[in-house]
Amino acid sequence: MAYANDVGGMHGFGDLPEEHGPLFESVWEAQTFVLNQAFVAAGAYTLDEFRATMERIPPGEYYAMPYYERWLTALETLVGS
Repeated sequence: MAYANDVGGMHGFGDLPEEHGPLFESVWEAQTFVLNQAFVAAGAYTLDEFRATMERIPPGEYYAMPYYERWLTALETLVGS
């Protein structure tokens, strides 16, 4: 089964940025990144569980969300359950 993020070989998503490391446009994005790292380090869930949770976001919602909103949605799903 293909998920919304499975776009291997597809075109039209723009160029990848050349910068290295995480890029944050807002403070909440950095906070989401750090919270995810903290929950993984504490053993609340694994990175695989986090990725799989993000992949289960319905495609229409997934593509409408900015990058770190997907992270926040997955984080909320994992720690809210």
